[in-house]
Amino acid sequence: MITVPSPTSPPWLAALLVASLIQMVGSFMSQSMPVIAPLLTATVGVPGERVGTLYALTSFGSILFMAFGAPIISRVGPVAALGASVICAGFSLLLVTAGSWPVAMLAAGLLGLSYGPVPPGSTRLLGATAPARHRGFIFSIKQAGAQLGGVLAGILLAPLAAHAGWEVALLTAASAGIFAGIGTLAYRKRLDIARDPSRSIHPLVLFHGRNLRAPFAAIAADPRLIALTVLTTAFATAQGCLFSFCVTFLTSIHGATLVQAGYAYACMQGGALVGRLVLGFWADRAGDTMRNILGQAWACAVLILMWATLPLPTGAIYVLVLAFMVGVMAASWNGLVLSEIARIAPPERVVEAASGSTMVSFGGYVLGPALFSIAVSGFGGWFVPYMLVAAQLALTALILPFWLRRQ
Repeated sequence: MITVPSPTSPPWLAALLVASLIQMVGSFMSQSMPVIAPLLTATVGVPGERVGTLYALTSFGSILFMAFGAPIISRVGPVAALGASVICAGFSLLLVTAGSWPVAMLAAGLLGLSYGPVPPGSTRLLGATAPARHRGFIFSIKQAGAQLGGVLAGILLAPLAAHAGWEVALLTAASAGIFAGIGTLAYRKRLDIARDPSRSIHPLVLFHGRNLRAPFAAIAADPRLIALTVLTTAFATAQGCLFSFCVTFLTSIHGATLVQAGYAYACMQGGALVGRLVLGFWADRAGDTMRNILGQAWACAVLILMWATLPLPTGAIYVLVLAFMVGVMAASWNGLVLSEIARIAPPERVVEAASGSTMVSFGGYVLGPALFSIAVSGFGGWFVPYMLVAAQLALTALILPFWLRRQ
């Protein structure tokens, strides 16, 4: 039997605080290895570009949990799952301090596996508590924690690694996760909701083909969820390409210094943070989240074209403002999509639907930048690859409304 909240308890604000904290700390830890990567790879004696292997393993670990782990969240409840998630992630980071590349690769996979419960678990928690009229804004606040965690990783861990060593930086990140997880578990009784104690988590059940199919079946059950998932994949592709190559694009093509490009990247992250809050609030007021996301896709495609055709030389203020706007439109969709999934999917299938959508969209994060890199080499420049990124997003936004009308 699934437990549900009473009309007055648990409070949605407590649920939002827990979900936002875990989102921020989870992002803080997952961004820690990329931040200290130059020092880590130098210590273990591998080329710097091998950090991409760690990113791929982390993404694979997250996808693996999302494929098989939904019954665990249902069994223990979202709060317990979220608390255990960041605790396990913290211990995963501690493994990296061994200074061995094979151990670092293992730790990256475990880090991703640990982060896996965060998107579906927080979606289930807020889906069961957030007032319907503010759902989009509340989910966007939670998702803004991811950008804040990334900003904090860059601001805090990079200087700490430079002055005290990368091991100290990772110990700091790991400690933050472990303490945040312990604090979150203190809320378990107060927020003991959306839990099904009868749900089996036997390995034969977790790895059964039916369980693997469940996230995708939850998405396939509703055309609106299919449309949202396709759109999130297009957005994830755009976001991954824009964020991953921002600094390289500005330094190699526009002659910006690393510091100048870093400021632009910070503005892009800041735009994502502000966009998730503002656009989430606007979506609630407009009352049609899907239409807002589609409009956001068109705006993002236009901004990608502007980004790809930056004039040379480019004024610093123009670049910073454009980077901010790119962040607003390219990375503020996640909270809106998760709120729509929580609204559309049946309560007992929210975890599966969120896991399925996130798994598919992660393909955009992984494959998008990889294919973009190949395209830059193949076309001998950046313009055509950026055009392709903008085109795939615009075409998705153009086709989906017509497809939905035919369902």
